[in-house]
Amino acid sequence: MSNYSYIDKRNIKNSTFFLDEKESHHIISVLRLKEDSEIKLTDGRGTVYKAIIKDLNKRLVSGNILSQKKISDKKKYKIHLALPLIKNNRFKIALEKSIELGVNELTPIKFDKSIKSSINNEKILAIIHSACKQSMRANFPKLNQLMTFEQWYDPNAINIACVIDSQKSLYQQIDLIKDNFKNNKKINLMVGPEGDFSDEEKNFINDKNFIKINLGGTILRTETAIVSIISIINELMINNE
Repeated sequence: MSNYSYIDKRNIKNSTFFLDEKESHHIISVLRLKEDSEIKLTDGRGTVYKAIIKDLNKRLVSGNILSQKKISDKKKYKIHLALPLIKNNRFKIALEKSIELGVNELTPIKFDKSIKSSINNEKILAIIHSACKQSMRANFPKLNQLMTFEQWYDPNAINIACVIDSQKSLYQQIDLIKDNFKNNKKINLMVGPEGDFSDEEKNFINDKNFIKINLGGTILRTETAIVSIISIINELMINNE
């Protein structure tokens, strides 16, 4: 059992379950499981079920629940990522990898220089479910509606911005982050769009006292920067918990 299958909790009655058509198709046509195969299911809210398949047809997979357990997010910190609207394939990479790296909350952001102005929430949710199942995350991240940078800002969080012209790396700012972490466990993380922040957005970052960091001497694509900064934050925060 290399990953989870998603199940709506409403599809569990007593000790029996059935999967929707999409999940059933994956079980039958991709994983090619048979009757009496054991599988793991999750409701995306922290509950994992060990189950056994008892019936397969072309539309729905059903079976029995053998056991269940609650899995909590053990990290003491939460990451809320501002996800810029970038080109579709790169947006998907940024979304998938941020989920695999444990981001807790996602907000698509329309920056002044964003190349797109709208999103398809249904497609984003499908990517989130797929990435969570693949990485065996029982607690799916929260997805917010599209908003502006200013709407996303949270004065009660540790706000970190990846800014090209910052003179300090994340490692150099770790003491400042840890000082803030004593009173707040939520990290608001922002990487700018492909065309960089506008002057107005840079002024907002300065006015709101964001912790500004850079990721080295080269200019990274947005999706690369997102993977890099989340990975570094995870390493630093876990080692300092």
